[in-house]
Amino acid sequence: MIVTVNPATGERGATFDSLTEAQLDERLARAVEAFRTYRHTAFAQRAAWMESAARILEAEKDTFARIMTLEMGKPLAAARQEATKCATACPSYAISQSARCSR
Repeated sequence: MIVTVNPATGERGATFDSLTEAQLDERLARAVEAFRTYRHTAFAQRAAWMESAARILEAEKDTFARIMTLEMGKPLAAARQEATKCATACPSYAISQSARCSR
């Protein structure tokens, strides 16, 4: 069993069952198959997904901030800033990868 603990308070959060070896193998096989499929995805599609992720992160930053606070003990204001930073980084990362791929 896996238990999340807020490091700032020591409070126990959610609990999760550990995976069996068979469940882990199945998930790893699915990850390999996903890689084989998505590695052929056009860059424009990947960039669009990054833009979408940025919009979701920005729109839901308060939700993500609360999760970071519970799971990492991070102050709420710092967690909001981190969510905003991640939202800003998504499209920037897509642009930098586009430049690298066009060389």
